[in-house]
Amino acid sequence: MIENKTYANKKGFNPLNSICVVTGGSSGIGLAIIEELKKRKAKKIINIDILRRDQDNVDFYKCDVGEDKEIKEVFEEIIKKYNTIDLICSNAGIARDDDGLATVEHWNNIWKTNVLQHTNIVRNSIKKMLLKKNGWFLITASAAGLLSQVGSATYSTTKHATVGFAEWLSITYGDLGIGVSVLCPQGVNTPMTAKIEKGGVAGINGMLEANQVAVIALDQMVLGKFLITPHEIVKKYIKIKADDTDKWIIGMRKLYKQFIK
Repeated sequence: MIENKTYANKKGFNPLNSICVVTGGSSGIGLAIIEELKKRKAKKIINIDILRRDQDNVDFYKCDVGEDKEIKEVFEEIIKKYNTIDLICSNAGIARDDDGLATVEHWNNIWKTNVLQHTNIVRNSIKKMLLKKNGWFLITASAAGLLSQVGSATYSTTKHATVGFAEWLSITYGDLGIGVSVLCPQGVNTPMTAKIEKGGVAGINGMLEANQVAVIALDQMVLGKFLITPHEIVKKYIKIKADDTDKWIIGMRKLYKQFIK
């Protein structure tokens, strides 16, 4: 009888001595994750971003993560140089207010960065991970991907798509040695939220610092957790939404009136 070996219940990922790739690592949560990976003694850290930031002991590749051709070329170089990738923190993201229906150009731009980034990265890296039956994806989404984002149809929709893709990824490859965690914070003090007073609606339950989110994310990844919610109240909101979605939507309408003028 052939043993049906499964990796579904394997322990999480410890970045010690690992080759780690971070997208959007020049600022915000991505930068904080890089700094935390250093503290946890990752062997090599690679930052993929559109904007360069000089960082000690970090390799940099300039790349538009929404463009598959560019991602393909970068990952070919990384794999050629290091022969492997252990952890990918797919983190780059953008947000814009679009109270109403955004333009097609706006939708395409945010879809490329917030959704196609993740699919492009997985497409160009997972085969190498599958060969060794080991690897981990830490995908940054948002609490908006579990609930909603009043005032931004594009952000809410693309973050829902990100969560959906992360779920699919774990379902499909979880028994083949590939781990997945999806990071879903509410308000975080980053350049993205700097111009919004108290973080706007995302900061309704308080703002966290990016370094706090990075610590929580990596701690939960080490434990093998799929869903990571740095703001614990998000889990309560998910339950409220699931128990009575109609009532939840009415509550969100009130929130919309409170924050959107």
